[in-house]
Amino acid sequence: MFKPSGWIFGIVLLVSLILSAPVGAAEPLGGEDLTEGMNIPGVVAKVNGVELRSDYIRFRVNLDMRRIGQNLNAQQKAKLAGAIIEKEIVRELMYQEGQAKGSGVSPETVEKEMQEFKKSFGSEDEFQQALKVRGISEDELRKGIEVDLIAKQLLDDRVKGKIHITDTQVKKFYEDKKESFKRPESFRVRHIFVSYVPFDVVQNTSPEEMKEKADEYRAASKKKIDEVYGKVKAGGNFEELAKQYSDDQGSSGKGGNLDFMYKGVFDPMFDKAVAELKVGETSGIVETEFGYHIIQLMETKPSDYAPFAEVKESIQKHLFMTDAQKLVGRYIEALRKKADIIVYYRGQ
Repeated sequence: MFKPSGWIFGIVLLVSLILSAPVGAAEPLGGEDLTEGMNIPGVVAKVNGVELRSDYIRFRVNLDMRRIGQNLNAQQKAKLAGAIIEKEIVRELMYQEGQAKGSGVSPETVEKEMQEFKKSFGSEDEFQQALKVRGISEDELRKGIEVDLIAKQLLDDRVKGKIHITDTQVKKFYEDKKESFKRPESFRVRHIFVSYVPFDVVQNTSPEEMKEKADEYRAASKKKIDEVYGKVKAGGNFEELAKQYSDDQGSSGKGGNLDFMYKGVFDPMFDKAVAELKVGETSGIVETEFGYHIIQLMETKPSDYAPFAEVKESIQKHLFMTDAQKLVGRYIEALRKKADIIVYYRGQ
């Protein structure tokens, strides 16, 4: 029988202000207010008499729309705002339920989480600036952390000890869904890679200058790969040449070894070149969207099914999480039914 480890009990299905929109996130936040004209009232809902104000809703709509990176029509904007409001209603319900059950969180625990969060910033000044840019106060951040910790406690209590996944269930899932565990053909190759634009140039050159000199960079790259290919054809040691000339920092130190790769994961031209090789053979110059490659096929594996032992744990976790979501969903629905909820903006 599957006995989930402690971390699995932290099933916070609700996305909080902090977790869904990290203060340190790099999303663009400046510019116009994209909620203008949406007629979102100052108070968007009441949960057992507690007002949920629109400030955070507007912040989240702006953030999500900029993250999406495309214009939304009025109906899509309203739907987005409505979904955020629903999420906040559930968070408030859980916070109130936690308080009623005495599931408080000590200030020390909240502060510990706060300090862990701050570590993602280079300094206190950077942290404070991030708060200012995003329109979130330090008190709001602490409140968000407290709400999430209380929610986690409640969900832990609802799930812990109530879900039992048997080996029979796991095996049946594997047999019923076996096609989903089929792995594509794979291969192991070495390659020598020459980028269209050298890495140091990318780091130290403006996009405008790189665009102006694109043809020049590509010509230099083609000249380099031609010279390297000449050395390969002349019988040079492929691994040593990869160490010396390859721009792929992840594999050059290993003689160009990319380890096993599944067909269909890399660039189609790369896959096509590999398919034409026999084990031990070396390709000509292969051009992909990334640059130029010389490829040496080392080993192939046919398509096969992942062994049950290899995927057993992931199936156990999947089944556990599926049941946990159902339990949590019923719990949240029960909270909603006994609550007095008034929604002033439904996003429809």
